[in-house]
Amino acid sequence: MNSSRPSRETFWRLLLLPTALLPVLAIAQLLVMAGALNVAVLASRSWMAVLAALAAFSLAALFTLISSWSRWRERVFDAIEFPARLGRAAILLLPVSLVAYPVFFLIPVVHDLLGGLGWVRALVFWVFSLAGMYGLRATRPAMSWYASLVLVAFLQGVVHLLVSQFSGITSYPFAMGWSETSRYYYPALFLSRMIFGTRLPWPILHPSLHLLLVPPYLLGAPLWAHRAWQVVIRLGLLSLTGVALLRRLDLQERAFRWLVGAWMLLYLFQGPVYFHLTVPLILVLWGFSPHRDGRTWIALILASIWSGISRINWYPMPGVLATVLYLLEVPIQGDLPWRYLRKPALWIAAGLAVAFASQRAYIALSGIPDAGFFYTSLSSNLLWYRLLPNASYQYGVLPAALIASLPMWVALLTAVRRQDAGLHPLRSGLFFSALGALFLGGLVVSMKIGGGVDIHNLDAYLSLLLVVTAYLVFARYTPETRETIQPMRLHWGLLASLVAVPVWFAMQGSVSLKTYDVKRTDSVLDQIQAQVETAYARGDEVLFITQRHLVSMGILNGVTMIPEYEREELMEMAMGNNQEYLNIFREDMADQRFGLILVDPLNYRLLGKNYAFGEENNAWAQRVMKPILCNYREETGFPADQIATYVPQQGQRQCP
Repeated sequence: MNSSRPSRETFWRLLLLPTALLPVLAIAQLLVMAGALNVAVLASRSWMAVLAALAAFSLAALFTLISSWSRWRERVFDAIEFPARLGRAAILLLPVSLVAYPVFFLIPVVHDLLGGLGWVRALVFWVFSLAGMYGLRATRPAMSWYASLVLVAFLQGVVHLLVSQFSGITSYPFAMGWSETSRYYYPALFLSRMIFGTRLPWPILHPSLHLLLVPPYLLGAPLWAHRAWQVVIRLGLLSLTGVALLRRLDLQERAFRWLVGAWMLLYLFQGPVYFHLTVPLILVLWGFSPHRDGRTWIALILASIWSGISRINWYPMPGVLATVLYLLEVPIQGDLPWRYLRKPALWIAAGLAVAFASQRAYIALSGIPDAGFFYTSLSSNLLWYRLLPNASYQYGVLPAALIASLPMWVALLTAVRRQDAGLHPLRSGLFFSALGALFLGGLVVSMKIGGGVDIHNLDAYLSLLLVVTAYLVFARYTPETRETIQPMRLHWGLLASLVAVPVWFAMQGSVSLKTYDVKRTDSVLDQIQAQVETAYARGDEVLFITQRHLVSMGILNGVTMIPEYEREELMEMAMGNNQEYLNIFREDMADQRFGLILVDPLNYRLLGKNYAFGEENNAWAQRVMKPILCNYREETGFPADQIATYVPQQGQRQCP
């Protein structure tokens, strides 16, 4: 596959336009921030110096852009291209530019002040992209300016993704984020006899994900190793998905395969596609064979078993993927449609049946008394307003999904409409229908309360879109004519879009190093340990709603784990309004069953949908927080660690 390239004039004019515009947008954001911080900009030399530098940069780019239409434009372009002729003096620009963006935002003061300013971040990324472009041209003079810029921006995205993932590895003992403690507690339930000394029920939520996170427990690893394992397996499985697809595409040039594989990794992180959901993709991509039915069936069954213990909306995915691969690799060749589609129909039906049976088997073995707990999400509310930009997700699910997939659709439709495409309308119509069904299904799932804050629920759609588009762009499908089809020649604008979109999603990721006071943190742990021991000395039960990994990893000692009411499970039941579960919870709170409860600080406040996670907050506040606060009072708070302990109220009880 190759692509066209823009003319010299077009390239530099398109490059100068954002170079002139981004500093202006950054200045506007900085002035808003200055107002929020009550900074007197005109009286601050440092602020005025920064704003003046940005304004000068913008004006220089604007003047150059205007000059590119003058009779001296060739001299203007020669002047712009001069830095690439500096030779070794410019070579360092390339490696520096690739790491400078994440390193810059790792600086604590920069991260805190500028990390949330999107236009400032875009300007910094753009400046380093330009610097890297000059550095690459200094080392590869034969490479075009266009290719140099696209490649440097792409590599910046890959580096930033890797840094953002690994920067979260720390020995900080408490959970960082809402669901992190659950990610490290639930895997322990599969080894509960070894870890807790008794058989505890298996996880209700995302069993397959937590199975993949078991290995560090087998090694007795510390918390930082659990965090490292999650990063490694996430990157590993998403990369392996690309490897499995590349194997089917059979691309010959090694360097090109590496670039395409890295691009696939960025693409899959757009959702993101959760790593446990890549297992069915890998199994089917690796195992499907148009000529060996036994091999296909083994891959399909294994993938469907895994899908059954993953997510309900992934039940059909193994069968759908096998069907699409069949549509791409097997021509109709005069067969009647019902004969041609007999095997795909059987795969989809069998895959659904196996996935359903797999989940029912897991439920039977899990030790959870009520199977209905596994289907709570089916009764939760739909929040349709989150399709569009909102307080919980500034882009909105629908615009973000369109941004993520529009370049792919342009490439896909261009490939299908080629004169020599050689695709029967039935084949293309069916994989278009599959993509449409997964897209609509992903939108519906995204609208469930608790969703709609990114596009990860469109994971099946994004994955299938990648497979179909890759086959068509690289011409690895089998046409009805049996003639050899050449890979597409991409327009330079389309190639730039295919790179820019996943890079843009990757650059949204936050990069920060968790620093903490070890002595202060150890003191908090000692205080919690003392409160737990005091409660047990009184003969009370102790409930950890959150921070359960402190027990499963032996950071706290002597705790008898109570399996009920883990925070993520509680939140799921609250959002689904599971009255049977919540009634038992309210009774336990009213009876003051527990002598000590450890949970995040409970500040009762109801919010509207104009607040981020407003509906989720209200479900938690009304159905979880209120029953606790009506019967318990805060004993000790550790706000820096988002932890508080609660003990039973005495005398007349007070409700918020």
